Amino acid sequence: MKKLTFTIALLAVLAGGCNDKLNLEPIGSVSQDGFYTTADDANAAVVACYNAILAYHTGGSTSNTTGMDMWGDIQSSDAEPHPDGVAWNQIYQYTLQPNNGELSNQWFQIYEGIYRSNQAMEKIPGIEMDEALKGRLIKEAYFLRGWWMLRLAKMYGDAPLVTKTLGIDDLLIPKSTQQELFDQAEKDLLEASTLPDTYDDANLGRATSYAAKTVLAELYLWEKKWAQAKPLLETVINSGKFELLNSYSALFDGSVENHSESIFEIQYKANTGKNLGNFSTTYSAPNGEGYVPGGGWGWIRPTQDLVNEYEKTPKEDPRLNYSIFRKGDNFEGQIFKDVVNGTGFALKKWVISGKTGAEIEQNYPWHTSANFALYRYAEVLLMYAEVLNETGSPAAAVPYINQVRARPSVNMPALATSLNKAQVFEAIRHERRVEFTFEGKIAFDLRRWGIAGSFLRSKDRWQNDTKINPQWGGNFFKYVDGKHDFFPIPQSEIDKSGGTLVQHPKW
Repeated sequence: MKKLTFTIALLAVLAGGCNDKLNLEPIGSVSQDGFYTTADDANAAVVACYNAILAYHTGGSTSNTTGMDMWGDIQSSDAEPHPDGVAWNQIYQYTLQPNNGELSNQWFQIYEGIYRSNQAMEKIPGIEMDEALKGRLIKEAYFLRGWWMLRLAKMYGDAPLVTKTLGIDDLLIPKSTQQELFDQAEKDLLEASTLPDTYDDANLGRATSYAAKTVLAELYLWEKKWAQAKPLLETVINSGKFELLNSYSALFDGSVENHSESIFEIQYKANTGKNLGNFSTTYSAPNGEGYVPGGGWGWIRPTQDLVNEYEKTPKEDPRLNYSIFRKGDNFEGQIFKDVVNGTGFALKKWVISGKTGAEIEQNYPWHTSANFALYRYAEVLLMYAEVLNETGSPAAAVPYINQVRARPSVNMPALATSLNKAQVFEAIRHERRVEFTFEGKIAFDLRRWGIAGSFLRSKDRWQNDTKINPQWGGNFFKYVDGKHDFFPIPQSEIDKSGGTLVQHPKW
């Protein structure tokens, strides 16, 4: 059972009531008189910041049920969208235009998260309350703004940098550079890096110093600041507070949460009536197979290209079976048949019937209580391996890759420490792809490494195989270097800006 005295899920009253006060649309139209006067108000303001992040994995304060994690999978060769998802199919194939609806949803979600953090940071300092608690709450807001700022930079490159709440007369803001967004994320995460290392059971789910250092290390990897990332990751590794779960499947079935592998996870709660649950079981489960309440939508579907990535010799990588349904697989007595003639595969992660102990709603919106780990210890190990490899120590990097491979439920053969730098990089690329399948990572990895175009256009991609898919002429992905490295600013934002916002080159 989760201990959720703090977590967003249990604070449904605050999340429901406070969201109306804190999510001011349009800005300045809702009176704040009488609010931001007590410690409870300060806590509610920060809870609203956490509430904004619920939408990352198909839940939370917005009505966008497909969440944000899909971006990291649909932009790659790993996942094919449901045919009904026209906007997602454009994103998948890189034929999208700036008026793509999902592009606008993403923009709104990011700036909503930034706005709530700005609001908390501005209002909490004026509240008479315990100073230690006040300082911690403000640092939590810094952590969340830093995470959103990094997300903004990864998605859009250049975008408006907003570090205060805006009045009606302040809304037209020109773009800042990606580096300026990175710099602001760094400042925010450094502020958050002195958060508590741990919390009592009443406060599980809050951001810790380790979460802040992990996100900051990710930022430094984007900037190729290996020397700055190294001590942060070493602090997490050497803390002795984290270890890999023995069971890979338990990471995704809701049976264990806030566990030893979790660096930072989004807290969900079903049956609140406040839209605080995780919708992913219904949208992920195989379309039409009837495994879960709501039947399963199969909104994203694994591709043959991803299946080909998993090692088959000297043994098949067990993570393939834990992550993906193949025809003939048995799910609690039901055989997967791919009845809608999809890709022949279906997502297995987060397909939860309720038998694992996770709470699941039997009626729309069929939410579950299963948390989603934004960062887990396996990623810290692989980031550290990348840092060691990039700083000239490939042999020292390999044991950290092997730790991930040696998880008891995975138990893949160890890699040799004699691998050179290029081979270790390829091992990290492979390991991240299969370890974090459908966790919203791979497409951003490809961009961060600067190989997205060459990877997606490669004849090795299943989609580009002219013998299997002659209809695409070997050119399924329309990725253009220098254009698709970032996404365009939504056209609606360009139009509203009166010329202040200028679209990215090539868009």
